[in-house]
Amino acid sequence: MRNAATAFAFLIVLGAVTLIFAMQWYPAILVRTPDASGGSAHIIWEYQINQVADSAITYYKNALENASSSLQVTASIKKDAYEKSANTLIENILVQSAVRLAELTKETDALVAEKIAEYNNQPNFGVALSLVYGLDNSGFTELIARPEAEREILKTKKGWDDAALAAWIEEEKKASRIVRFSK
Repeated sequence: MRNAATAFAFLIVLGAVTLIFAMQWYPAILVRTPDASGGSAHIIWEYQINQVADSAITYYKNALENASSSLQVTASIKKDAYEKSANTLIENILVQSAVRLAELTKETDALVAEKIAEYNNQPNFGVALSLVYGLDNSGFTELIARPEAEREILKTKKGWDDAALAAWIEEEKKASRIVRFSK
């Protein structure tokens, strides 16, 4: 009886570990923002990076098909999409922290709601999202609309242009503690 219970417990633990890795529910990157920006810690999960990378690859595939190109999505393009997705998520965290620290969250929520309402008024917007990016409305809001709105609000409040925002993000990255756990 004791060996059967031990074997059963082992199988349960093995199943849980397999599920965690299969669903990519493990941390990929830890970002700690600088103390001047709130000093908060954020975890970027592996599934989040892959969700953004898969969306980008879906977009690239559709663009190549529509351009009647003979180019293919290769392993190096997938790796590049993964790296750029991880970098984008890091940048989004830095911008989001600055927006929260400046107490601009309500303005951001209003801008996101306004933009989503505009998009939803367009016919077949949800279908287009699915076909072009492989996302639904909530995925689009979380991965594209909200980060863009946060960048726009931050640029407006600080009086920055795109170059100034990019320079600020690079400085924030240098001042942040970023630990990568994968790839």
